[in-house]
Amino acid sequence: MPPHLVQFLLGGQTCVVATVDEQGFPQTTVMSWVVARNPQTLAMAVDHRSRALQSIRSNGRIAVEALGDDLCYALRGAAVLEKEQMNSPPFPCALVAVKVEEVRDHGAAGVTFHGPRYSFQAGKEHRKNVEESVFAELKGPAPTV
Repeated sequence: MPPHLVQFLLGGQTCVVATVDEQGFPQTTVMSWVVARNPQTLAMAVDHRSRALQSIRSNGRIAVEALGDDLCYALRGAAVLEKEQMNSPPFPCALVAVKVEEVRDHGAAGVTFHGPRYSFQAGKEHRKNVEESVFAELKGPAPTV
């Protein structure tokens, strides 16, 4: 992934994640608990109840659309279950790592893309702290070298 995409994917961005189920049908879901660990690796918190996790367990094929202001990238790769049970999410999630094998820039000259956004309503601001904990767990410990 190029440096500006890695920077964009440090947490809190809406992505469309596509997997392939056991019958070969595509499944899509919207996720915001996605972070770039480095230019070759994404990490995401995936709900235990989701079809996405079932598909990842089945075959590991995955695609991610990263969408932001003036940014539209398609990523494809192999997903692996890195940790069955994360500690920080408020509901059961697995930590899935994605080895990014292909990156395609879907931007077009002369076209301004406006990415999706979300915010927390009054009284729900505490969810930001939960998200920050999830992002920290996805990023993993700081390198010791």
